[in-house]
Amino acid sequence: MTGPASTIEGTTTARTSSSESAPLTFARRRLLLGITGVGASVALSAMWLLILLSGLVYIAPDWTPFGISLGLLDAPVRATVLVLCVFAVHAALLGGVEYIGGAVAVRDKPTRREWLVGWARGVAVQAAIIGGATFAAAFGASLLGWFGLVGAVAGVGTALLVLQGFVARAIAPLTLSPADASLAELATSSGLRAESIRVVDAADEAFVGGWVGIVKPQLWIPRVWTNETHRSLLGVQLARRRAQFTSGARRRGLWRAAAWPALGVALFAPLLPWAYTEGTLWLALPAVSTLWTFVAVLLLPSLSRPVVYSADAVAASRLGVDAVVKAVRQLDAWQDDEPERTAGVEFIFHPVPSRNNRERALHRRTRPTLGGGHQQTRLTLFASLSAGGLLGRVVHCNIGRPSLWAVYPGD
Repeated sequence: MTGPASTIEGTTTARTSSSESAPLTFARRRLLLGITGVGASVALSAMWLLILLSGLVYIAPDWTPFGISLGLLDAPVRATVLVLCVFAVHAALLGGVEYIGGAVAVRDKPTRREWLVGWARGVAVQAAIIGGATFAAAFGASLLGWFGLVGAVAGVGTALLVLQGFVARAIAPLTLSPADASLAELATSSGLRAESIRVVDAADEAFVGGWVGIVKPQLWIPRVWTNETHRSLLGVQLARRRAQFTSGARRRGLWRAAAWPALGVALFAPLLPWAYTEGTLWLALPAVSTLWTFVAVLLLPSLSRPVVYSADAVAASRLGVDAVVKAVRQLDAWQDDEPERTAGVEFIFHPVPSRNNRERALHRRTRPTLGGGHQQTRLTLFASLSAGGLLGRVVHCNIGRPSLWAVYPGD
């Protein structure tokens, strides 16, 4: 069994850029799966949208799922049922790729039954979220039109970020416990409130926790980091997490993530040739939201990477470059295990810079920068559920891995 506790620090040190040409490394298998999942979702969304626009699929304006009128609730119920049908078809079509991503192209392989039970649980929770979000959006649209629709999507997106921890524990079996005396002392010395710390038992070695929630944010720490052998790594990460919070990068990431799906709906829903009460519009909305989320996947990593460099620089100024380099190497070994990437691959696919790029920045004494959003890309993928976006669980970092569907892996 290969897990975080059995990984030897420095195992990837000898690997260089020659790994770029090596076929099917762990990182490249994951990347190909992500390209397949995202590419298939985008292609299916585009084709589905064209089919709807061509009129090949028609939903009668007065159609009701249960054959009875529910008055004011007719439109919201109709919209919810239709969006969930689209969600279910997407899950069925992508299930095989997700299985490979969660049970084959991973280091610690679950049994088929274990994976299927975990995946079904996660998909059911996501279905409940998308169903509730659609009902709220359709109800808002039926009352206030465009303003009600956009307001509901923005409100649900914000609620998801407020309840991120609750959602994560509903999707996957994550066990939380408060910091013990030793961790509380280290957190306090790092400038963090000990009562905000939660130690998380997660099955996936790529789980890195981070700041969770808005009203009373908690800092989730994977239990493996609390092992005495990783004391230096833990100190580095606490310093980095404090920098992400105090710099405002976490706050910027949150409000931008909540705004992105609402912006997509605001821009494109009025362009669709159907009224907000028509079922066909709601069949189209998940496709539109998925395509808009794909734009986020292409653009927002450029706002995520600077925050990683900045947090590294702040931690290095306090603890030294060597300590941060050592922590970065271990964290990379638990995740992609890919020290070097081509500039194009990193620019398009990776909101977290490669290990070697981070080390080079540290040795150049790169100064902290302002303006980026912590976990900007991945928080946006999570919040996209508010508009029915379907990419959040098929990107390369978490495809087929429910433990990472709400609290994504990262730096």
